[in-house]
Amino acid sequence: MAAIIDSKTLEHVASLARLEISPDQEDKLLNDLENILGYVAQLTSIDTSSVVTKRPAMTELRPDEVIDGLTREQGLGGAPAMRDGFVVVRNVMGGEDE
Repeated sequence: MAAIIDSKTLEHVASLARLEISPDQEDKLLNDLENILGYVAQLTSIDTSSVVTKRPAMTELRPDEVIDGLTREQGLGGAPAMRDGFVVVRNVMGGEDE
């Protein structure tokens, strides 16, 4: 049986998740992922054609009504700080605050 996941794919997924995987962890992780993905692959072979899905009965919905929303001042009134109509927040990206 062909491998579902290989070392290259594992390294790619780990880099996307910003995980560092040591060489001694890689074999165990590959084996665990192979087992998990194998079980998931088995689900595709299950015949679900006789399964009846139960959906709630649709009832009449209320009609949409257009109402006035909040003004900008009302919507942003609780903000701790504002400048030029925008909320001012602390810089979290490491640059200088303006």
